[in-house]
This record gives sequence, C-alpha cells and structure tokens, in this order.
Amino acid sequence: MTIAAAPANAADVADFATYAPKIGAVKISKDEAPKIDGDLSDPAWAKAAVVEEFYQVEPVEGGAPTQKTRAYIMYDERKLYVGFYLYDTEPDKIRHAILERDGLLRDEDAIRVMLDPFDTKRDGYFFATNANGAKVDALIENNSSIKNEWNALWDVDARIVEDGWIAEFAIPFQSISIDSSLTEWGMQLLRTIRRTNEEIRWSNIDRTRDRIDITNPGRLSGIEGVTSGIGLEAQLFATGATSYDWETGDTDFTFDPSANIFYKITPSLTGSLTLNTSFADAPLDDRQVNTGRFDLFFPETRDFFLQDVQSFEFGGRVYQQNINGLPFFSRNIGIVEGRPVDLIAGAKVSGKLGPANLGVLAVRTGDDSVYDGQYLGAARASFEVLSESKAGVIFTHGDPTGQFDNTLAGVDFQYKNSTGFPGTLYGDFTYVRTIDDDGVNSVGDHYAAAAGSYRGLKWEWNAEFYNIGENYRPRLGFSNRTGIRQYHANLFRLFRPEDGPVRVFMVGAFGLAVTDLDDELLDRELGVFTRVETRLGGAAELEFFRGFLDIRDQFDIAGRLPVPVGEYRFSRYNLSAESSGARDLALRGKIRWGGIYGGDFRNFGGGLTWRPSAHFNIEADYDLVRFNLPTGDLDIHVGVIGATVAVTSRMFIRTDMQYDNISENFSLLTRFSWEPTPEREIFISLGHTALIEEERFPESFRAQGTSLALRLGHTFRM
Repeated sequence: MTIAAAPANAADVADFATYAPKIGAVKISKDEAPKIDGDLSDPAWAKAAVVEEFYQVEPVEGGAPTQKTRAYIMYDERKLYVGFYLYDTEPDKIRHAILERDGLLRDEDAIRVMLDPFDTKRDGYFFATNANGAKVDALIENNSSIKNEWNALWDVDARIVEDGWIAEFAIPFQSISIDSSLTEWGMQLLRTIRRTNEEIRWSNIDRTRDRIDITNPGRLSGIEGVTSGIGLEAQLFATGATSYDWETGDTDFTFDPSANIFYKITPSLTGSLTLNTSFADAPLDDRQVNTGRFDLFFPETRDFFLQDVQSFEFGGRVYQQNINGLPFFSRNIGIVEGRPVDLIAGAKVSGKLGPANLGVLAVRTGDDSVYDGQYLGAARASFEVLSESKAGVIFTHGDPTGQFDNTLAGVDFQYKNSTGFPGTLYGDFTYVRTIDDDGVNSVGDHYAAAAGSYRGLKWEWNAEFYNIGENYRPRLGFSNRTGIRQYHANLFRLFRPEDGPVRVFMVGAFGLAVTDLDDELLDRELGVFTRVETRLGGAAELEFFRGFLDIRDQFDIAGRLPVPVGEYRFSRYNLSAESSGARDLALRGKIRWGGIYGGDFRNFGGGLTWRPSAHFNIEADYDLVRFNLPTGDLDIHVGVIGATVAVTSRMFIRTDMQYDNISENFSLLTRFSWEPTPEREIFISLGHTALIEEERFPESFRAQGTSLALRLGHTFRM
C-alpha cells in the first residue's frame, strides 16, 4: 500500500495557491477487481494507494477537518477504482436524504471525484455520491458550469457504518476520454459535511474557487497500460409509443428502433453515430412566460447533444453573463420553431487530436409538415496557450428551416491567470461573423465581445462589452437582440466573519447600458445590492436599481398588454430569501416591486421542497407577475409541481405538472426509470396536456392529448 506523503498541518504548506499533492495509482489485475457494494474488505483495497491529507476550505480555509477522510486509489486495465472511508464520530447525524439519480448533493454529506484526464485545468468529469449510494455524474465545463444531464456507464455504492460511511466508485476508462501520452492527470477529491458546513478538499485549497473549479488539481500518476477493448460501444433502444387526441379521437402508434454507436478512434478521441434518435426521456422544459420584448432561452436537455459538450464550448465567460449572440446552440437541431422534428442520423467526433481539443458534428433532420429536412453541421477546435489559457475557432453551416444558406465563423481567446497574484483573473474575447443567403441577397455581419473578471477572497468584479451587428444571424446559435452595443459591470466586497451565524456577507454595485450602433441610449440600469449567506445554508438578498428604457417599437407583454413607444424611467426593488436545503422542509420566496413602462410592477414568488425521506420529495413553485399600466392591467400566473419517488438509487419515478394562465396550457409528464445494471435501462413515460381557460376554471378543463411511451435499452461494449 502506498500512502501519499503530505504536510501534517496547514502551516507546513508553503503556498496553497500552488500546492498540488500527488499520488501514484496502484495497478491490480482484472481478476482482483473489487465488488462495488460499499464494503472495503475486498483484498484488492489493501494494495491501493492511500490519501489521508485533506484540508478545510469552509468554514476555515486551510484548517484541519473535524472528521478524518481516507481515500483509496487503484486501477486495472479497464477501470479506475476509488474507495473512501469517511469517518464520522456522530454517524446518526450524517445527512443522506437523496436517493435518485443526479440529485443535488449540495445539502448532503457527500464525496466527489473530479477527473481531468487531458490536464486542461478547465474541463473534466464529475462523479459523486452520498451515504445512500445515489449516483451523480456530470461534465465540468470551463471551471464554471456543470452539465448534470450527462450520464455515463459507471458504478457506485455506499453504506453507513458504526464510525462513519463508506463509498466505492468504479469508473470505466471507456466511459471517459483519456490522453494516453500524459504521465499525470488532474484529480480532485472533495467531501462535504453538512451539519458543520464543512467543505474538505484534497487540493485547490482556495475558497475563491468553486467546488467544480479544477484550476489547481491534485496530480494522479501511474495510470498506464489501460485499454478500452476495441473501443466500440453500442447503445441499442426499442421505443414503442402511442398517443390519443381527445379533440379528434385519433389514436396513433409508432415503433422506433434507435441506436447510438461510439468508437474510440484513439483513447482521447471518440467518434459517435446516432440513428433515428429517440428523445423520449427528455424532461419538460421549465415553464416560462415571455413578459419582455425578446425571445426566451431554453437550455439543452437531450443526452446525445450533451455528450462531450465541453468540446463545443466557445467564448468562456462572454456567454455566461449574456447568452445573446451564442454562435452554436444544439437545441436548434431537432427542434424547429418550437416543434420537434425527427433526427434521422447524426455523426460526431469529439475529444483531443494532437494539440487540439476537437468537436465536429454533422446531422440530418427529417421533414415535417412545414419544412424539409436539412443537413446541419458545426465544428470547434481549441488549443492550450500560455500556462492556463486557450484559443480556438468555431464554424457552423446550415439553417434548420432551410430558408437560408447560413455560414458562421468565429475565433476566441480565453485568458486565465491564477498564479500571478492572490485570486484569479480572467479575460475572454470573441469575434464571430455570419453570412446569410436567401438565394437572392447575401448579408454578412459580425459579433464582437470582451469579458473580464477577477475573483479574490475579499473583492470580485466583472465587466463585459458586446457589439452585435444588425444583420448578425447565427441560425444554429441563439440571438434575440441585434444592432446594439452593451456594457455591463459589477463590483462587490465580501466579508467572512470568523464566528457567528453569518458565513458570507457581501455588498456591491452594478451598472448596465445598451445603445444602438449610433451610440444612442436604449436601456440603462444603475443599482446596489447586498447578500447574506448563513452557516446553516440559508441566504437573503436585497437589490435596488434605477432604470431607463427607450421603447422604439410597440410590443405586447405576453401577447396581451400593449406597451407604447416612449421613454420610461423607473425604480425597482428586489428581495429574495431561502432557507437551508439541508432541512426536510426548505422554503424560498421573492418579492419584486417598483415601476415599469409608466405604471406599476409587482412580482410575488415562492416555493418549497419537502423531503420526508430519501424515497420521496415534492417541489412546488408559484409565480405571480402583476402589471398595472396606463394601457391596462395584466396578471400572469405560473405554477409548477414536481415529485420524485425513489424506490432505490437505480429506480425512480419523476412527475412534473405545469400551468400558466397565458397559454392556458396544463401539462403533466411522469417518467419511470430503472437501471437493473449500468448497461440496461427500462424507461416509461406518460404525458397529458389540457387547456384550462382561466375565466371558466375549473369547469373549463379540456383534455387535448395523452401519450404513452416504453423504451428498452441495452449497452454493449467491446
């Protein structure tokens, strides 16, 4: 057994900004592989390398944890094994309320493994569990966002014992992409103890960096001689679906086989092929009502497009603050003007090719009643430059509607410096150009943006600038406002009391200005805010700002209440609060009030999460937006209820119900998911939609359609 040498206490560490512990993984034979059952008594674990040195990041940066953690690391030719003995002197107080797949573990006692096999210090793989053995996996993108929708084939189990709890992970090398030329990977091990609000890390001992930030990971060496077999994986599905139209009485039945095929061209480069893709397991979009002038953004939720999504990341923090102008947005493929269309076939190559991080996608969509099927494509390549930065290019071609011949090309540079001074400095720059051709005229225009930010222990700031041409048209991206220049900045100060109920207190100011391309002001916001976060996990925030809007074209709020052309000045107050999610009953609420469009604005929202046991939870949210304008009054109601019944960590039922009084549409979707083994899947969905006319409720409930789908899946690896 190898035990990683490390300082005995924080004082022995010269500089946490550069501290990077190392461990060499121990190789075992395939025949010695442990059973993943939450029990470390398998003989192979006695051979594993051991990590015992962990430090607090919260509540005391660099402090000694209140509970001991021991990690075991080994591998065979096919899998990486990571085991944990998470000691706890009060095991009856271990928080383990989540059982379902991909549940939020931020309010749980949990352990996380983050891997960066390309040593990018930006992107990685995230695997986690709690004492129930709940299975959570995700992709880390650019140290700043996490894609929970990504699912991989791997195994985990956990159990509570008399002096703590135990967790075992088995991660196949075929489930991730690796760079076999590297002698070291980036790795982070991170534990949370909820009742003491502790965050304990192996590396990256810096509270200015988020949990998913792998800027300065630990080093995992010794992984060699591994294989992915011949590198072929086939996911085969058979989907039977039936639907009933309550208005016409028509019944429809379909049977669709589908497949996703993956081939490891190299250990670091994966080729993917999808055929007749089924999106039966995609969740409902969050219900939104458009109360403004510009199109709403709905995130991608479909598995095929989320696989290796980091390979297509572009622009860094430019698009975190303002999604307008995004050059590539996969949701435009297979969904045309809000309607799903068939995805006949798609091919993708993603991963690392030499020095380039590469993502290439080509798709053929099917015909529908309005538009012909299209060939659509996107490509992204990026290269690591300097010590922590990267530069790259992006190309897209095609229009989902087929009305235009659209081409886009862009470049970006993402600068990062975390070692030159305390904290981290970011600078992201992009330039994109589109050409739109309708067969008669060809129009080109550009998008240029820059974003800078600094994150330190006491001070943080962000600043962004965007210039979006009038004819900028990313047909495979997202843009809802063109012909503008936008400026945004904020600055805030953080205070971290050493004791007492408050964990973080911050105060700050922000400003926003939008002009047309002649620099005439369109929008302006100037405001201040304060936020308090407690040690128990609650938070409250208060914001005030003065606003200005120059409305040059009349529009209707939610399609009902007209807003005339004119200049409007107003003040707005926002107050929100939430209790700790570590309690069985968690509450949240918000109030926004002030002026708008020459009248009054009110917004009341609230919600709760009730989790009486690990097997059941219910979430309910309600939002009321009220406009009292010179042109009339309008109330907008949106209600959402979601419930999860988790039979085991591999079998659960999720039900979502949504309603809003503008569309008057009620929707219900129930999904049953069961993984008897990591390779097998049984999925059943039941959906129902209805119209509920607001003025005649409840007598006006009118069913529209009911659908039922059964999908069986099996993954073969060779």
